[in-house]
Amino acid sequence: MFLHDILDKEKEEAREEGFEQGAHDKAIESARNLLAMDVLTPEQISQATGLPLDEVLELKENLH
Repeated sequence: MFLHDILDKEKEEAREEGFEQGAHDKAIESARNLLAMDVLTPEQISQATGLPLDEVLELKENLH
């Protein structure tokens, strides 16, 4: 494997990690907004955002 191939692979992995982190950050933001609206249960918010229920419950505890 050549150096440029290794660098290309590293760039792609970093890009994927950045995309995943951005999606997670957006899910957290959405969960916080939904929790603040107080119209859905944490279970529904977990299902809607794809976040684990324990993470939604933690966000709820830290919201107040």
